[in-house]
Amino acid sequence: MIANEWKFIGKNRLILISVLAIMIIPFLYSIFFLKSVWNPYGETQHLPVAVVNNDQPVKYQGQTMNVGDQAIKSLKKDHQLGWRFVSEKKAKQGLKDKKYYTIVTFPKDTSKNAASVLSKNPKKMDIQYETNGSLNYIGEVISQIGATGLNEKIRQTIIKAYADATFQQVKKVGKGMNTAAKGAKTLSKGQKTLGTGIDTYTAYVSQVNDGVQTMKMSVGPLSSGVGKLADGGKTLNNGLQTLNGSTGQLAGGVNQLANGSNQLVSGSGQVASGVRSYTGAVGTLNSGIQTLNGQTGALAGGVGQLANGGNTLNSGLQTLNGKTSAIAGGVGQLTSGSNALNNGLQTLNGKTADLANGASQLSSGANQVNNGVQQYTNAVSQLNTGLSQISQNNGSITAGLNNIKNSSAELSELPTMLTAMQAVHDQTPGLQKNMQDLQSQMGALDKLSELQKSLAGMNLDGVNTDAATKGLQAAQDNAGAANSSFDKIAADINGTNLSDADKQTAINAVQGDIAAGKKSALTAQAAAKGVSDGLGGMTATLAQIKPALSQLSGFDAASLSSTANSTFAQANTLLNTAGSLTSQDTINKLKNLAAQTADMSKQLDGIQTYVDSVGKASAGASQLNSQSGALVSGTSQLSNGLTQLNGQVPALTGGISQLADGSQKLNGGLGQLNGQIPALTGGVSQLANGSQQLAGGLNQLNGSVPALTNDVAQLANGSSQIAGNSAALVSGADQVSAGNSQLNGGIGQLNAQVPQLVSGVQQLANGSYQLSGGLDQLNSQIPALTDGVNQLADGTSQLNSNSPALKDGTKKLVTGSVKLSDALGKGADQVNAMPLTSKTSDMFSAPTKLTHKSYSKVANYGHALAPYVLSVALYVGAIVFNFAYPIRKVSMSGQSATAWFFSKTTIGLVVAVVQAVAETGLMMLFGLSADHPGQMFAVSISFSIASMFLVMFLSMLLDNPGRFIAMVLLMLQLGGSGGTFPMQVTNGFYNAIHPYLPMTYSILGLRQGLTSGLGNDTVTQAVGLLLLMAVIFAVLLWLSMLLLQRMHLQGFSQLDDNQKLQDVEK
Repeated sequence: MIANEWKFIGKNRLILISVLAIMIIPFLYSIFFLKSVWNPYGETQHLPVAVVNNDQPVKYQGQTMNVGDQAIKSLKKDHQLGWRFVSEKKAKQGLKDKKYYTIVTFPKDTSKNAASVLSKNPKKMDIQYETNGSLNYIGEVISQIGATGLNEKIRQTIIKAYADATFQQVKKVGKGMNTAAKGAKTLSKGQKTLGTGIDTYTAYVSQVNDGVQTMKMSVGPLSSGVGKLADGGKTLNNGLQTLNGSTGQLAGGVNQLANGSNQLVSGSGQVASGVRSYTGAVGTLNSGIQTLNGQTGALAGGVGQLANGGNTLNSGLQTLNGKTSAIAGGVGQLTSGSNALNNGLQTLNGKTADLANGASQLSSGANQVNNGVQQYTNAVSQLNTGLSQISQNNGSITAGLNNIKNSSAELSELPTMLTAMQAVHDQTPGLQKNMQDLQSQMGALDKLSELQKSLAGMNLDGVNTDAATKGLQAAQDNAGAANSSFDKIAADINGTNLSDADKQTAINAVQGDIAAGKKSALTAQAAAKGVSDGLGGMTATLAQIKPALSQLSGFDAASLSSTANSTFAQANTLLNTAGSLTSQDTINKLKNLAAQTADMSKQLDGIQTYVDSVGKASAGASQLNSQSGALVSGTSQLSNGLTQLNGQVPALTGGISQLADGSQKLNGGLGQLNGQIPALTGGVSQLANGSQQLAGGLNQLNGSVPALTNDVAQLANGSSQIAGNSAALVSGADQVSAGNSQLNGGIGQLNAQVPQLVSGVQQLANGSYQLSGGLDQLNSQIPALTDGVNQLADGTSQLNSNSPALKDGTKKLVTGSVKLSDALGKGADQVNAMPLTSKTSDMFSAPTKLTHKSYSKVANYGHALAPYVLSVALYVGAIVFNFAYPIRKVSMSGQSATAWFFSKTTIGLVVAVVQAVAETGLMMLFGLSADHPGQMFAVSISFSIASMFLVMFLSMLLDNPGRFIAMVLLMLQLGGSGGTFPMQVTNGFYNAIHPYLPMTYSILGLRQGLTSGLGNDTVTQAVGLLLLMAVIFAVLLWLSMLLLQRMHLQGFSQLDDNQKLQDVEK
């Protein structure tokens, strides 16, 4: 039956051709399909994609950024897709006309958004692409892949640009960190210096606090003392006003004296007769004059002590006045200077040159002064010589006066002495009261001593300005010494007993040199003041207040008080003595004698004053001449001191930088103190002015006492000689007449000096009035001063309590600055050590490198799809064979079902094998490359046989419905065999049927045979399972044929001859 089946095929040309054609159908199916998709991903350069560039370039980190232009340049070198660079309008039209599969668009803000990476709100670049999936989905997918690759390239380019810009900034940061590290080291050194300064500052703050607390305790008693001082000022003012009211009478009396002198000249003839009457009363007069002469010694000593005490008091008050002014100015400047420290330090640098120039000018001026002093000493020598000659010429005058003194000269002074004694008697009670009031006011000096202690407790020397202060102090001291030297020259001249004309002549002789010297001294002082102002107020204040306080500390208020008390005691003794000498009884006794000798006494008084004046002038000139050597030595010392000043200017400049450390030490509480100082200064100044005027009056009084003492002594001697010299008195009357003319000239000079005396008394009264007002104002400001001192004490206490925290903070600051310096240095080294090159930026833009290592290599998409297509083709070949070949017919009747089975399966087996061999071999011949050809053939043959027996079974059992079912199985295998996509991406139904489909194993086996990678076990398993399926389907085919034959024999078949041509359907 098998042979007959083959003979039937050989005889039936149609069947033979059909069978032969069916054998190559799988090949034709495979070759046409696979070649159409042989390598589609290798030809994407022909896939048209439109590119539209609307991007606008921008500036980024100083460079032009144009992302769109760079992308276009890159795409022109990229052949992954068929890039078409067109306008936006053409691109949209081309997509509409199916000319382009995709449009890639770079918007106009692409570069702008890329450059916003470092802004507060950075924006991402929006690279748009538009696809038309309807035109071809695979084309859309390919376009998407291309757009993704393009986006990745752009990202790498932009990241590289970002990295390059960042690296530039990192390099700048590295350099900046180096600079910062150096600055941090400098800062660390400065912090250490600051720490040392803070330690010094806190120590001085503690000292200042102790001093202020002491001052706070001492300022309380000041109020009562100033109140008493104000009361004393009022009493002094009342007394001086009374004295001022009496100057008119004094002027009138002197004028009358001048008139009397004129009358003396005409009354000289009456002297002789008066002398005779006078001799009768000589005894009585001699007794009174002897008593008076015994008391003049005590009077002269008391007046001298009173004058010395007044001078000492005046000197002390002047010193106090000078120091309070310095304190007031210093405190004010200290307060303002503390706030202007930073600006002042800058000004200081600009003033150091002025200081050097001023010191140089001062040195030059000192040389000029030295030359002028030489001229001055020469003039003084000449003045001394002239006055000596005048003094010698006065010898003859003195000789003539001796005779007059032996007779009536003493008596001629009696009226004046009586007038003075009456005036002393009248003023003694008021003077005693004024002295008592002034003595009670000296208690204020005790308050001054307490103020000295409080100021000393402030320890202003603690401010660390030594280096600058020493240089500036030397400049001020030397300049002040120079100025004082010039003032002393004039004072020495004025202090002599020369007449005003002679004094003026001596002063004029050296006035030019003094002016030049003062000018140089003032220039130096101005330069020093410029430097002082340059210290921002503080250095100037310290330079002024510390010398002032130093001098004030040297001012012994206790000693002054003691001296004043001693002076007051002596003055009281003197006043008591004057009271006894000027008793009313004594005055009445002398009035009778004075009436007779008034005119002659006036003449003798004038002559004696002239002689004494010449003697005093000569003595003063000698004293002035003897002091010329000291003056020359002083100017030399001044020149040397100024030279030292020039040498100290660099030290002053070098210490400027240390001044800032003490800028905060005097700031607290000085505002309140500064507000109270002006009133104190004004009051003390008024007190000093009044004291000066008082000292001047006492000096004038003291200057007249020697003459009075000498006159009284001479009067006593004369009264003793009068009795024996009466005859000589008569003859001397003629000589008196000759001397009256000279006496008249002296009285005229005395009358000319009276206006100055009146003016001095007026000034004294004015000064007393101002003193009283100043003391009242001082007394009213004491409460505010007390409050200010209390506030200052509170402030210094707070400063002192916060000193430990300040020191701790400074230590932490020093430690932190050291750590900062080390960290910055290490950080700078690390940053600068980073190799930030173009390779680094490439690494930033593309940090990963994708390396593809093929476990198995698939040549192209055709090779990847071949196992699927070959399997489908073989299965389709089996279906077509069962459609064309009469599988249900028999070649011989009467044979068994088994014979029928073998006759049909033999043909099917051969056709299946030939299909598999032809398809596989021809595909290899047309370009399909297999790693394992044998495995390819084995799997193909196994699958072809299994498919053939499956379709034969369905076709035999069910005929056309069976063939339909075979078609349904084909469709299930197309989706469930995993031939195109991995099963993991397919739905659950296909995954469920996947293990039971023959094509699943044929595809796996063919993949292993073509490209390896799945293992030889896969082929073994596939071939084994396919052959097993073939056996199963063959058995089922045999059973179905048995069933069909039995049914056919029973006449139940309805499928016999169902495909007979033109057979009528039943």
